[in-house]
Parts: sequence; structure tokens; C-alpha cells
Amino acid sequence: MFDYQLIRSSKRKTLTLQIKQGKMFVRAPQRLPLCEIESFINKKSLWLKQKLTEQKLRIQTTQHSAINYSHGSEILYLGEKKYLDIQFKNTNNICISAECIHIDISNRKLKNIHNATDLTVCVKQAIAHFFKKKTEEYLLLKLPELTEKLQLFPHQHKVRFYKRRWGSCNNRAELSFNYLLMMTPLWVIDYVIIHELCHIQHLNHSPAFWQLVEKYQPNYKQAKNWLKDHQTMLMWD
Repeated sequence: MFDYQLIRSSKRKTLTLQIKQGKMFVRAPQRLPLCEIESFINKKSLWLKQKLTEQKLRIQTTQHSAINYSHGSEILYLGEKKYLDIQFKNTNNICISAECIHIDISNRKLKNIHNATDLTVCVKQAIAHFFKKKTEEYLLLKLPELTEKLQLFPHQHKVRFYKRRWGSCNNRAELSFNYLLMMTPLWVIDYVIIHELCHIQHLNHSPAFWQLVEKYQPNYKQAKNWLKDHQTMLMWD
């Protein structure tokens, strides 16, 4: 029998299974008997074994790629691996080259760095600020184009950090985007923008929602798979 977390909801009418980061979640209606839930799981046992194995292998094979924010470590920028080049100079600055993200830390900040942990915090803050700025710049360029194309207009948008999501849309048509999107390719960022814009019309993940997404982003499944395949490298720890 599989280990799983059961999540019941009075609003849910169907039974669904979800595999996420090597763990299994079962979402069920509030009053559905446990025997029916376990019977459904048994029927899906071959599929579940395959998915659990795939995710565990993916996590194992990419574990070594987690960011540690030290000089020479790898980080993704627009879907490409870059090395961190950390230098101490007169002013703070970040620039991108073919192989590196060059991070200049001012001598003024250096006075407050006493150990590796302090340096990690400083580098991480610099990258976060840079990613947020670049995400805002891209949204200012791309969001008007896509809103006109979809004829779906948000009330406003903002850029922030999320641990477990790439974007959000509420019932007031207010959009939010994760600045870690700068670690993903532009076509994946476009998918996330389209995904959130489509929520203005469908505030759910119904078949009608996914049909609308596919209409404007035919390769949306590839984008979702890219995010899953690189999830360990996208962790911001």
C-alpha cells in the first residue's frame, strides 16, 4: 500500500491523485468512504509506481545542482546554467556574460561580512534584487502584448517571491509573479503569464481553463514539464 496524505474538502466532487516532489497526495470529497479511496488507489497502482519512481530519480539526479551562492557555484538564468563570479569592488553591481553572473559587492558591505553565512545572505539578496528588477522589466514589455492578444486585462500586477508557486490571480484580477521566473527560459515565463491571465476568465483549473491556455500557448505542457524537470535547481534555499 502507498503512503499518502489525504486531503478532504466539502466542495470537492471528484477524487484525484497528485504526485509532488516524490510524495503522494489524495484529494477527496468530505464524505467519500475510505474503502472507495483505497480501491481507487489500487486501480492506479501501476501509474503511481511509475510516477513516484520518476520523481525520486529526478530529485536524486539533480540534487547536486542546488544553489549554494558561493563563488563558482551554478545558478540558472533564463534557463541556462551560469557560474557565480563574486568580487569585492567599490560599488555594488551585477552583470551577465556568456558563462557567468558577475556579482560585485561593495567594500562598504564587506565590512559587515564576517563569515560564509554572512556572504551567502549578501549574495542571495543581490541576486534576488537583480531577478526582481529583470522580471519587472520583462513584464512591462510582455504583459501589455499578451493582455491585448488574449483580451484579458488585469487590474494590476506585482512581483514578489513565492516558495511554491510561479504566479497567482485573485478574484479582483490582480496578478502576482515570482521573480525567480528569471531562472526559467523566456517561453516558460510567457506560459506563466498566459496561465495567470487565463485565470481572469476561469478562476480554476477546469478543462475550459486549460483549453484557453492551450489556445494561446500550444506548448504549455512542455513548459510545465520544464518546471518539474528543473525543480531542484529552482529551489531558493
